[in-house]
Amino acid sequence: MTRHTFLIVDDHPLLRRGIRSLLQSQPDFHVIGEAGDGLTALNLVALHRPDVVVLDIVMPMLGGLELLREMNQNQSQPPPRTIVLSLHDDEAYVQQAMRLGAAGYVLKHSASAGLIPAVREVLAGRFSCPVSGKTLPQPAPETSRRIMDRSELLTTEERMVLQMMAAGATEEQIAPKLGRQPLAIPILCRNIALKFGLREPADVRQLAAQWAREH
Repeated sequence: MTRHTFLIVDDHPLLRRGIRSLLQSQPDFHVIGEAGDGLTALNLVALHRPDVVVLDIVMPMLGGLELLREMNQNQSQPPPRTIVLSLHDDEAYVQQAMRLGAAGYVLKHSASAGLIPAVREVLAGRFSCPVSGKTLPQPAPETSRRIMDRSELLTTEERMVLQMMAAGATEEQIAPKLGRQPLAIPILCRNIALKFGLREPADVRQLAAQWAREH
């Protein structure tokens, strides 16, 4: 019997424990490691070369999307198959993850029932998409590494934040123009950072200037 090895990457220890239990309920699955952040995961991937990585999108130090990019740009060894485990059910996130090299996408609230079938699909060379309910063929490597235009992921409100930041507006000035409380703007910046693969929401202001030039 072929044994498939796994690395679990999530910053919540209880969730990692639950995923480990699910995976090891299968006689041919073996968890070889866990990581609570993307940088640790990157080192463990190089050290252990797991067959499959199960990872969250939002993590400290190096986010899941950035980790996907790093693993699939490493030419020194074949990348592991990767399953994204996420709270985000927007199909745009699924498409972005797939373009960055993910082989599967599972929503956290359905992991107990959906993770094992998704793993089986991935091991068979297919991409299982929970949002559309379709099973899609896994993209070729050159396609999976092509990054989509991330501006497509932005909401109207997030676009307005970038536009106003590019014009030099502060968070305190942006909030009333959007009809929002000041505390809502850092949340919008965090969402923008996530969608563009930025490590820190503070990098959004620098992004805004570049985004304004291109749009």
